[in-house]
Amino acid sequence: MGAPLTKLELQLYSLLYLKFGKKEFGLDSVRWYFSKPMLKKLAFGLGEKGWVKKIRKGIYACVSPNRVIFGLFEPKVESILAKSKLSYCFSKATAAEIWSGESFVQRSWEYSPFFIKVLKKDLNKWASFLKSKNANFFVNAPSNAVGEFVVLVPVSSLKIDFFNGKPVEPLNETVEFCEKNKDSFEYVLAYVQNKFGKKTTASKELLVKSREAL
Repeated sequence: MGAPLTKLELQLYSLLYLKFGKKEFGLDSVRWYFSKPMLKKLAFGLGEKGWVKKIRKGIYACVSPNRVIFGLFEPKVESILAKSKLSYCFSKATAAEIWSGESFVQRSWEYSPFFIKVLKKDLNKWASFLKSKNANFFVNAPSNAVGEFVVLVPVSSLKIDFFNGKPVEPLNETVEFCEKNKDSFEYVLAYVQNKFGKKTTASKELLVKSREAL
């Protein structure tokens, strides 16, 4: 699992990889290029983000750029959220995926948003937590992003149900969201009507098609 680098971290990693490839090295080998405190800080960041691995005390090796880049797109958000110790539930498009039994998924490895409702009073805690885990996040609506990211939806109170072991907003709220965005989520409406007996505006054609996923 990898995480994006700051400009200085990228410069140090590039220097190390060009000089040593995947061979072992000590930080003294590049001490001329950075001050000692800055070098330690940057090396720590590279290790935390998965670009450099510690072999033994004072000795390191670069991780292959290909391996780290693939790691940037490895699924990690759901496991990170589960470790938060903060209250949340999946919402909007993510809740639609969950209530459809994952038979409807809009996300892909290159663009994978997770919408979660969180308590307004916990918003700063969420920001600190997600930053500590190098998880990309936004508040209320996504902006430019690739890979996995979290969209925090602050609310005054939470109603949480569980479906397939995942905390999710109540089905009625998801149905309401899908009805408002029917062009994109009509299949989910059809699935929900077949699975849970909820009356929706899904077409007869999709009602028939969605039965195949049950």
